[in-house]
Amino acid sequence: MEDAEYFSIVEGTHDVQNPTSPEKLRLVAEYLGLRRGGRLLDIGSGRGWWTVHAATEGCDVTGLEINEYFAAAARRRAAEAGVAERHRIVLGPAAEFAAEPDGYDFATCLGASFALDGYRPTLEHLARTVRPGGRIAVGELHTADGTTSPELPSLTELAHVAAEFDLDVVGVVSADTDDWDRYESRQWLNAREWFDRNPDHPRRHEVLATSRAHRESYLRDERGQLGWSVLVAVVNRGG
Repeated sequence: MEDAEYFSIVEGTHDVQNPTSPEKLRLVAEYLGLRRGGRLLDIGSGRGWWTVHAATEGCDVTGLEINEYFAAAARRRAAEAGVAERHRIVLGPAAEFAAEPDGYDFATCLGASFALDGYRPTLEHLARTVRPGGRIAVGELHTADGTTSPELPSLTELAHVAAEFDLDVVGVVSADTDDWDRYESRQWLNAREWFDRNPDHPRRHEVLATSRAHRESYLRDERGQLGWSVLVAVVNRGG
């Protein structure tokens, strides 16, 4: 079971839905140079911590989210923060959103490149969406030790791919083991607490079994082996 309902359960209390922290995301915002009046497009906005933060920095934000539970949570967060007038969440597939070329100053995709069929297509899409001289940020998985595997690139390779799209990487913010443990552990705890609160739910055992399978995979194979970083880059196109 890995669908919208499952992720709404296991990430239901995550402010940040990636293996990072608010402090590290504020550094991403600094590297991007977020400013009042800047136009920002975000792919896979989730529960809205990042998009609301950008709006509090004064950006006019459009966030794309396919999960209706997360979209509703993002809208509530924006209202509570008093930035709803410059924070718009569009519900639906990111690939179907008609973004105006050069229509944004900033574009971000933090852990959701699957929404645009992968890292390369995401870079291409964001580079086309942002004006020359604007900046993008993409959070992506990579190997933790700098080697290359058939399944994952290295962080260096991610930067080299960005250069293929005339993107100049000017910053990187990386997860550490504590970030990963916090992100994963909260999912296991959310699944267990939801299981206990919902004794009559028809999918309760399925949810808990899926969470435990993820826990086993993380502890056995992934902990210390997976890296995750946000790369910030300047769009050089035409300049």
